[in-house]
Amino acid sequence: MDDKKLRMIMTILKVVLVVIGVVACFMVILGPNGNAEVDVREEFENSFSLGLAINYTLYIILGGIAVIFAFFLIQLITNTKKTALSIAGILAAGVLYLIFKLMGTTDTNESLDLAEKVQQDADVISTTTAGIYTGLFLLAIGGLVWILGPLMGRLRK
Repeated sequence: MDDKKLRMIMTILKVVLVVIGVVACFMVILGPNGNAEVDVREEFENSFSLGLAINYTLYIILGGIAVIFAFFLIQLITNTKKTALSIAGILAAGVLYLIFKLMGTTDTNESLDLAEKVQQDADVISTTTAGIYTGLFLLAIGGLVWILGPLMGRLRK
């Protein structure tokens, strides 16, 4: 298959997937809100539109995960060293997250001043805090590499 046909097929596929997703989102948005009566909400929860939106989202996420795994497998076969370093970086980020998770947090529903309707378990707060700390730490490391990388290259010369 030549390059033009492949690009055209991929563009058509992207447009079709986006249109299905947008239609499913509008079907959910146009449904009843949280203030509707219980029987109306229960009927909507069992409706085609919500089922379509949930299942479509699930299939897109699972398909994305499958593509990522396929990409890593192909890269591991064709470009072993760089792919192994990428996988090691992902594992290091996971270990860093687990370290932050095990450290815990002193935040509570009261210290976060959460309303009664949105209060969470301590584990949810701890998991969210660990994710935020991991993201901020990795952003800081990335920023340092971005700033100091060119300087270190000049110092080596």
